[in-house]
Amino acid sequence: GQDGKPVKLLHEDKAVPGSRHCPTSYSLSESYAFTPDGKPAVLAVLVQRFSQGFEGRDRRFIAVTGQVR
Repeated sequence: GQDGKPVKLLHEDKAVPGSRHCPTSYSLSESYAFTPDGKPAVLAVLVQRFSQGFEGRDRRFIAVTGQVR
């Protein structure tokens, strides 16, 4: 990472699920961090998934969550 610490991988697909209908691209949409008192921070990242739809590009969102340790 930019701070010299290793990058933490929250999720990695081994294969693209059929429910995603041939994605053409992905991009980050939003990210949120929450730090409960005395506990590790929790992250929620929204990833945009684009695919070709009937009337142009379709956009759907995938939520990825994890704890910062």
